[in-house]
Amino acid sequence: MESEGNTARLTVKVKTGYAIGQFVDSIGFNIYYFFFLFFLTDFVGIPPAIAGTVSLIAILWDAIFDPVAGYLSDNLKSQYGRRRPLMIAAVIPYSIALFLIFNNVSFSSQGAFIYYLAMAIVFWSCYKFYVIPYFALGVELTDDFNERTTLRAWASVGIYISVLLTSALPPYLLAVFQQQGISGANGWRLIATLFSLMLLLCAFICWHFTRGKEKFSQNEAQAQPQQSLLKSFVEIFKLKPTKFLAGSVFLWAIVSTMGTGSLIYLMSYTLGYSADRQSLFFIINSVVCILWLPLIIWVSKYVDKKNIYAVALAIGTLGLLAFAFIGFPSFAFLILFCIVFCLGNSTYWTIYYSMMYDVCEVDDYVNQRRREGAITALMSFSQKLGAAIATWMIGFMLSVSGYNGALDVQTAAANKMILYLNTLFPGLFGIFAVLVILFYPITKKRFDALIVALNARKKQQQHTHDAFKKLL
Repeated sequence: MESEGNTARLTVKVKTGYAIGQFVDSIGFNIYYFFFLFFLTDFVGIPPAIAGTVSLIAILWDAIFDPVAGYLSDNLKSQYGRRRPLMIAAVIPYSIALFLIFNNVSFSSQGAFIYYLAMAIVFWSCYKFYVIPYFALGVELTDDFNERTTLRAWASVGIYISVLLTSALPPYLLAVFQQQGISGANGWRLIATLFSLMLLLCAFICWHFTRGKEKFSQNEAQAQPQQSLLKSFVEIFKLKPTKFLAGSVFLWAIVSTMGTGSLIYLMSYTLGYSADRQSLFFIINSVVCILWLPLIIWVSKYVDKKNIYAVALAIGTLGLLAFAFIGFPSFAFLILFCIVFCLGNSTYWTIYYSMMYDVCEVDDYVNQRRREGAITALMSFSQKLGAAIATWMIGFMLSVSGYNGALDVQTAAANKMILYLNTLFPGLFGIFAVLVILFYPITKKRFDALIVALNARKKQQQHTHDAFKKLL
């Protein structure tokens, strides 16, 4: 099936609505990666290796489930479109599951393992049925090369406001609750309730603001013949751009997850910061990430996405490796580290989605199918696989180093391991993430030529692929 291009500029209302929808993804995603492992080790009392295994299994389940969600999203038959009905149906159980994974239960060690594993699997399953259609919706809003980057920049603002809320608020609120005599367990229940309500509100705003903006009509969606899930994903993975983008996404997901999941340990134990100082850092971290976005968008008007992505990730990687040896002798050094690393991480979360969107037109040309959901799912699979490995590595390495969440002061070996989990180890993976993306073939010039050929084919006019043959 072939489709009309959608190159019109997006209105502020649509961009705002789409960006607010990003909160639904990012609030659950970030509070999980910032605090779930820490919650299990320091509040529930689960040993770090076991806590890491809980996250590994749950996130691997999420990754394996990605293709199913993408396939269902591409083939949904509804008068409201293929994407938005799944999004709105998933958000209620997703918000409930967010509350349940931060609910401290009085079970035996084995019972706690089963409970948190089951709740984490439910959480990621519901999350998946929101986020895959959500990202696929972004593909359908526009097929303009630069407008897609702009749309993702708006959504990235939603990411980093969510990062600010989910990283800075919990330590601060826990300290306030403690002063009022509220236990840590009940404090986390209140925090989870707050964020669950935020999810619901933002989902319904996104639903309303993007109404009627899906690219394909119901008749067009029904005209596309269904294909088996396995064959669909094999075809997509064979595309040249898919291999290199998915590889880099996987590798930097390890970097990003280690950098976020280990931070709370670094500040709580290695650096000994109070809750107020931790919250201040997380606020600065989020503001720095947002401040990088205008530069990323401005540069993207003149430089191809791949080059921006590679250079920014390289700078972030060098920062990680440098601070593995410099350490953090003062709070100012931590802020400097934040500025350098956030350039790479902000670019990753802004540009890789836009690059992913561009793969959809390559698939359309090569296989004559619109599979935004499947392509989104494949990239999400790569990202979640990296995240799962990273969370398991955090738990395993903490356990090997002798970390004990019941202690107020950790051993020198545990503190050194925490430092390396924030710097050296992610830096090594960052090197490979940069090297892989250098082979990604989509440029603006080639993409524009591809769009011309797609439109010509739709009109049954002669066309050639000479100008973009390196994409094929």
